[in-house]
Amino acid sequence: MQYAVNYNLDDYDKNGFLKPSLWLWLAWLFLAKAWIVFIVASASRTMSSALLEIVYPVPDSLYLGLIAGLPIVLLAWTISLRTPERKWLNTVLSYGRGMTFFVALAQLGLTFYHLFMTGWQFNWSDALTLLGLVWLLLFLVQSSRVKDTFIAPNLR
Repeated sequence: MQYAVNYNLDDYDKNGFLKPSLWLWLAWLFLAKAWIVFIVASASRTMSSALLEIVYPVPDSLYLGLIAGLPIVLLAWTISLRTPERKWLNTVLSYGRGMTFFVALAQLGLTFYHLFMTGWQFNWSDALTLLGLVWLLLFLVQSSRVKDTFIAPNLR
């Protein structure tokens, strides 16, 4: 079977795996936003509760966001650990696109839960989150680069 080379040599790591694009890294950061807010709030002890109240007015939203974002944190961490010898890791990471899609759907559901809990009141945070999640879902479906990123050459 012959494969077309669609990417530059710089797009591959030293083991021959396609590196995640900048857009995919930004999408992962977006999906892990609860972890980022939690770490920033933990680092600033004086304003931690105020920051958490601004970003997550419904306390359950933070905890649900941390649970939903955990697979993305693990995925972003382990993607750089791929080697041809780690067949089990490559097999697990080959489901990364589907995992990212599922987490984005879960966060979409969490955003609707948050809107329900606040009485469907408009706020920019939820509006931008919905817009970002819809864009992300379309990006995951349309991008051939994302699909190719999770193909493990030694699984064929």
